[in-house]
Amino acid sequence: MAQPAQPAQAAQPAQSTQPALRVPRAVAIVFLGLLGAVQGSAPNISSTALVSASRGLDMVGGTLALAASIQTLAIAATVISTGLLADRFGRRNILMLALLVGIAGNLIIAAAPATIIYLLGQAVTGIGLGAVYGAAFAYVRVVAEPKKLASAVGLFSAVISLSTLILTFAGGALSSIDWRIAFLAIPAVGAVCLLLTPIILPKQGRMANPKSDYLGQLLLIVAIVGFLFGVSQLGRSLTAPTTIVPIALGIVVMAVFFWHESRSAHRFFPVSLFRDPLFVAAILAGLIYNFGTAVSFLQVTNLWQYVNGIKTSEVAIWQLPLIAAGIVSALLFGRLMTKGMSNRLALLIGTITTATGFALLALFHSSHGIVGFLPGLILTGGGVVICAIPFGNLILKEAPAEYYGPVTSSRTTMGQFFYSIGFAVSTVVIDKLTLGGTVAKLEAAGVPPQQIGTGLDAVTAYASSSTAPQTSLGKKALADAVGSYGGAFATMMIIAAAVCLAAGLVGFLILKRNAHRADAHPAPVVDPSQVAAGPATA
Repeated sequence: MAQPAQPAQAAQPAQSTQPALRVPRAVAIVFLGLLGAVQGSAPNISSTALVSASRGLDMVGGTLALAASIQTLAIAATVISTGLLADRFGRRNILMLALLVGIAGNLIIAAAPATIIYLLGQAVTGIGLGAVYGAAFAYVRVVAEPKKLASAVGLFSAVISLSTLILTFAGGALSSIDWRIAFLAIPAVGAVCLLLTPIILPKQGRMANPKSDYLGQLLLIVAIVGFLFGVSQLGRSLTAPTTIVPIALGIVVMAVFFWHESRSAHRFFPVSLFRDPLFVAAILAGLIYNFGTAVSFLQVTNLWQYVNGIKTSEVAIWQLPLIAAGIVSALLFGRLMTKGMSNRLALLIGTITTATGFALLALFHSSHGIVGFLPGLILTGGGVVICAIPFGNLILKEAPAEYYGPVTSSRTTMGQFFYSIGFAVSTVVIDKLTLGGTVAKLEAAGVPPQQIGTGLDAVTAYASSSTAPQTSLGKKALADAVGSYGGAFATMMIIAAAVCLAAGLVGFLILKRNAHRADAHPAPVVDPSQVAAGPATA
């Protein structure tokens, strides 16, 4: 029978040593943040260049949707397995190989003569850069002092946010010249990181006889790809087979994966961690961070464009308070936690701040200038990142030595789950409420039922291609849709506030009940080669 997970400290061997660094620890953490930003900015650059790329390669319909999501699908599906490879072959070795794979993927995209090659390049990029992020995050505990782990996580998060902003802006500027040139930004930065990696990061040994469990890995990949692909189709239809079947398949296969891993003596992931209170609290903190980021970043952008009429070039400027608040919060709360603030208090503050921010965005959604949005943007952007620190801190603390790579990499997979759900759910809720409100207003104005569809088509044309309606019915429908959209946005913000508040309060209570473990400093990370492969526990 499967046994409950033990604290991370119990999984460490008796002799643990902190590796020697050639550079100050803060420099190593900043470098790891840059590596994380290489992965974080790649999907953003792809999204910015997608419109031009789709025209150049004649992408339409389902192919276009696949092109938009295939990189993140590849990241989520493979990052836990690449974490296992880092344990087996040495984390620095896999990190450098992953950089090469990510560079190659972007070069394939830049040179793609056809859609199939473009998709291949995106998949290769996702596999490579997902491994880069997973290895970078795992290295945080390797290079940080145990008593300053929270500060290291905060600095890591802040550098990712700032560097991702810069790299995304650079990629966007290059895409305005030519979409293919935009995909040279990541190879350029990746090549520099490749040269610096052996200089800045310490070498780690290989784990003795790590578990492979190829069946378990295959089950996990199928489950993740199926579920996330189905979620990505929710915006098109809630009931179509392309939505229902993949989601159902993903859930069933994920259940089989948990069953298999809990009973296999050769498991590669300790699924009993999902019964560990601290790991559950970490997941709840991750829900707030990733779900909240997706909802706020995406939906305020759409609101500004559809309702306020802000140009795309100006949207990036309006987004700055959201991003800047996160950077400041990461640095500030990382330091506060190092000086004694507990994970539970940080989570509680982050939760209340996030929920209040969403409430303010709902309250002032009809503001015509950036000033009205500032309080909500600052609190939401700061709050979600405050929650990101306990999210990362607790996962690093709880990762057992025998499964260090897969468990630390699971942070990325869980992040993709919650981000994708936030993206899809918020889009569906706002679209459905906007549609319902528009239809109700048209009916109240006496528009015949057979003409309502024509009016909605005008709204769809405006949303997809910014084509202004020419008919009086189309103009009426668009005006009604704009009004309904604002109300739908406010409703979604309240829903997001409630979800984040519930998750945060539950996480706070869990951490309060297990304070003796949650507030303990982690043991120094061990050299994987010192970890003997003894009998595994589920």
